[in-house]
Amino acid sequence: MGITKQSLDLLLAENAFKPVTGSYLSLGKQNLSVSREDINALFIKYGLDTAKLNSLYEKGIFDKSTKYGSGNIHDHDLLSCFSQARYRSLDRSDYEGADVVHDMNEPLPDSLKGQFDFIFNGSVMDNVFDPATLIKNTTQLLKPGGRILHLEHAGSYPGAFVMFSPEWLYSYYAVNNFKDCKTYVFLGNERGEGRFNWFGPMFSWKPAFTQAENYDYESAIKSASGMMHVLVIAEKGEESTHDKNPIQMQYLDDSVPDWRKRHDDFLKSPRPLIPLEKPGGKIVLPFLSDHYEYLGSYQAG
Repeated sequence: MGITKQSLDLLLAENAFKPVTGSYLSLGKQNLSVSREDINALFIKYGLDTAKLNSLYEKGIFDKSTKYGSGNIHDHDLLSCFSQARYRSLDRSDYEGADVVHDMNEPLPDSLKGQFDFIFNGSVMDNVFDPATLIKNTTQLLKPGGRILHLEHAGSYPGAFVMFSPEWLYSYYAVNNFKDCKTYVFLGNERGEGRFNWFGPMFSWKPAFTQAENYDYESAIKSASGMMHVLVIAEKGEESTHDKNPIQMQYLDDSVPDWRKRHDDFLKSPRPLIPLEKPGGKIVLPFLSDHYEYLGSYQAG
């Protein structure tokens, strides 16, 4: 579980839009897979002071306790550099110092419901057998107005238990009447230093698409080269639910809620997409589909 350059960019963009305050929950301790230089560049991008951040590096206060700790700073220390939110972490045991212990395959106890203003999920659902229970649990963990950030594998990866399409996450938040949901996909096709340090193009995802004649599935599959991840920021509303199950897009009919219609509401949200530069060069849309819109590319700092 980790914080990548892409998920940190989204976290800081969200903080710029609506400050991260109150109670912050990390699903597992997060390894920070972003270089000091890239973190500084992202802080500057969002007008944040870098003094405390660089002080941590200069003092050598590094994470050596988590499974993939790589001599970078702790995730809770990173949070403290831009937010006063109270940090807590959840795991199925007190592994790596988690102070909230619960197996997210199991229903949530009442004592944990509505306790958190922000949840960071840096690739937990692909490690559990029952991700549907997990996502329903996280919705119940949130207060109304609370937000969750997901980073999950969206393509084959050794060791991943399950993988997620952007539709799976988007449809859940749409059908459960979340106030907003922004969904991204990024393709890591350039390897940086470190296990989770991948760079490449970022795309936004939407449910509407052009149904092309003679769509070639084999060519579409071959087009999506690289380590694919889905990245989501979703905000819970006063009227949001947690227990509605969406129907896959191609099976929607008049007997079930058409969650695609929420896209117009999400478009009206003042929450901007991640601001990215678009370097030159030809970009191929994932799966040759206009579900995706190219936003820009990440490169090593």
